[in-house]
Amino acid sequence: MSTLPTPPAPGRDEDRLFYGYRLRTEVPLPSLPILAENGAPDLTLRRGWVPDRLPDAVWASPFVEIAADGAVLIRIPGILAFLIRDGRHVTLDQDSDAATGVIETFLFSVGAGAVLHQRGVLPLHASCVMIGDVAVAMAGVSGRGKSTLAGLLSMRGHEVVTDDVCPVVFHETKALVVPGPPRLRLWPDAADLLGLSPGDLQTGRPDHPKRVLAARGAEGTPKPLGAVVRIGIDNRLEAPVLSRLTGHAAITPIEDLVYRARLGRRLDRRVGLFQDLVRLAALVPLYQMSRPDGPVDPSLLADLIASTVVAKGRDAADD
Repeated sequence: MSTLPTPPAPGRDEDRLFYGYRLRTEVPLPSLPILAENGAPDLTLRRGWVPDRLPDAVWASPFVEIAADGAVLIRIPGILAFLIRDGRHVTLDQDSDAATGVIETFLFSVGAGAVLHQRGVLPLHASCVMIGDVAVAMAGVSGRGKSTLAGLLSMRGHEVVTDDVCPVVFHETKALVVPGPPRLRLWPDAADLLGLSPGDLQTGRPDHPKRVLAARGAEGTPKPLGAVVRIGIDNRLEAPVLSRLTGHAAITPIEDLVYRARLGRRLDRRVGLFQDLVRLAALVPLYQMSRPDGPVDPSLLADLIASTVVAKGRDAADD
């Protein structure tokens, strides 16, 4: 039985839209859309005591621990800590003096991943934009250029649905993406590729080179997912190639497709994640976009993705 603290009593609250959920927070989160204060919250964010370690941890990594009851402790030494329980109660360490932007950076990444896994929602490791009437998720491990492509497509007028953490829910015969904050985190060289000055962009966390680009976001209702493009590197190639994936190859390795897959497995989502990915592959086309290692013009990649999605939509209309 966990001995973790009960979330403290509410203070001065705001209701914000957090990946489709009504988040009642006493911590300012200006990057999230504000909601009218009516209706019960789906989850809360409070300041309070957060332990240094979990007393009954069943799994631990350098920055994350999981308790026997599924509670998740996220501790970034010298910066902040979150305790997340049941996908409904988030406690921010009361001793943290982290700036608002830093709190958002960690809440919108590993914090959101923990909440979604606890609630049984499939979080793709993807950046997602609207192309036409559908959402297109660009998935892959860190460093593959997902946010760079989302930034370029945003600069071409496409709305950003979410970055890095891409929640997918299912309704009847459709897979839907739940919008998150349109807050793109870019490496300095990626900002340069987009014609942006890294020095003009805010940092997302202390002593880290990534910069934050506030993009134009999509309206908050779930969007139909039109395609998932998995981004990888193939040193045998001289130019980018995009091809349709089928069967087992479409959804494996899971670690390349699911945000914090190992965390999800440790939260008893091993079977659920696999079932969700099988359902996703049955409803949505998955593609592999492989590119050579080294610098590649992101415009070529963006054109390849956009043209494939447009052609798919045209074929569907003809059918």
